[in-house]
Amino acid sequence: MQPDQGLKAAGLALAASAVLSFIDNFVAAVSQEAGLWQFQVFRTLFALPLLILAARISGQGIRPVNLPRLALRSLAVSVGLLIYFAALGSLPVSQAGAGLFSAPLWVALLSVVLFRQNIGLIGTGAVLLGFVGALMLLQPDLANLTTLSLLPLAAGFFYGLGMMLTRHLCVEESAIALALGIFITIGLAAVIMLCVVTIWPGDAFISVPWVAPSGRFIWLTLLQAVGSICAVTLIAQAYRIGTPAVVAVFEYSFLVFASLWAFLLWGSGTNALAWAGIALILTSGMLMAQSRKGRVRNAVAN
Repeated sequence: MQPDQGLKAAGLALAASAVLSFIDNFVAAVSQEAGLWQFQVFRTLFALPLLILAARISGQGIRPVNLPRLALRSLAVSVGLLIYFAALGSLPVSQAGAGLFSAPLWVALLSVVLFRQNIGLIGTGAVLLGFVGALMLLQPDLANLTTLSLLPLAAGFFYGLGMMLTRHLCVEESAIALALGIFITIGLAAVIMLCVVTIWPGDAFISVPWVAPSGRFIWLTLLQAVGSICAVTLIAQAYRIGTPAVVAVFEYSFLVFASLWAFLLWGSGTNALAWAGIALILTSGMLMAQSRKGRVRNAVAN
């Protein structure tokens, strides 16, 4: 990978995190209108025609180059995201988020175990530093950790695996085809789960049955669909052209942007420990970028 490609991949990851953290601020408002699975079904229905239109305008193909590989990648990412949403039904957001953002650790581990990549001591340290920063920012309640807390770690594993597969198995797929795979997989799962919770309803966001959609729900879901299309397409392109272990660290910026948007939109403050965590996250990204730049320079010299 050329250095300019690495810089571009980092920029794409940052942009995806900025967009995704913005739209996630409105999930709480969605939960006041309908359940998780109805939200996912409508989001998919909005997203699919928009993606097809984007493909026509941009000239990108939507036909899979290798359907089995694309399906495997879509399944891995979708399982990770759905486990994360399922964990939100029984765990605080901070615990669920801390587990999901273990993904860069899994990416680094899988890079070494599955694909024999050497990310170096600095790269390994950068990933660990970013994870510590994420924990400082999220501040999970360690006194209340249970076996259910392992669910988000599973989410992080599958999400990280999906990102690895993006680079190593789906590099020839277009970014829009990769995004379509995610939305179709999650949409199909949501249809099944919506039928289940409609038959056996509950009160939690994850178990709310079908309700008549309100105008507010429609607009909030459309906002989510448009934002998700942008974010998913950007991050897919980042993993297509960048080194997964490097891009994964820059995904930690989601937590930084989430704190920023929370302050700008709702006036929510951030304590000193969280600011220290943000500093560690930014430092980890710079270390990983510098480590990658050094390895590229050495490879060119040799």
